[in-house]
Amino acid sequence: MDKTYDIRKIGGDKIALLGLFIVALLIARIIVVSKSALVLSEPIKLTQVGLSVSMPAGNGWKSEKQWKYHENSFSLSSGFALGPGRPTAWARCRYLLAAETTTPQMRFEQMASEIEGQIVKIDWMQIDTLTFDWALIEKPQTPLSFIFGTAKLPNNHQLDIEVHQIMGDAEMAERTFKRIVKTLSFKDN
Repeated sequence: MDKTYDIRKIGGDKIALLGLFIVALLIARIIVVSKSALVLSEPIKLTQVGLSVSMPAGNGWKSEKQWKYHENSFSLSSGFALGPGRPTAWARCRYLLAAETTTPQMRFEQMASEIEGQIVKIDWMQIDTLTFDWALIEKPQTPLSFIFGTAKLPNNHQLDIEVHQIMGDAEMAERTFKRIVKTLSFKDN
């Protein structure tokens, strides 16, 4: 009983199977990235004040696509829902006509106390003439990540942007917030 095995043939099958597995993983990664990519709407203008911003729309995001007036402010929002029911993430932009004269730090602390959360990170971004101060607020024992950013505008006006993510993905919330801020265009008239 002389059994001989062709080692090259057995090794080649394993390498081919490993290669097929790697290709399948790469294809799955490409599909997931393309389906979860953040797509922004065309700029939505608030013509009376020279402001425009793009909101998340597509790939599960549903945007209002027009500013709505409510209680001395204009707002624009977009929500992300995997299926019917409550959204798992949402973004809102508010243009306040008469803002309180408080510091961004005080606003962050106020927002954190409203949701019973903790400020995890504070940062700022400069977009054209606007300086956006923002904070990442997380709620302990829940998967809520909340980013709140604010910018002072001329004539005691203010622009606030909020991104809520209830799946605990602070990185996604921060990415969404920064993409929205980068699309801002403001020309004081």
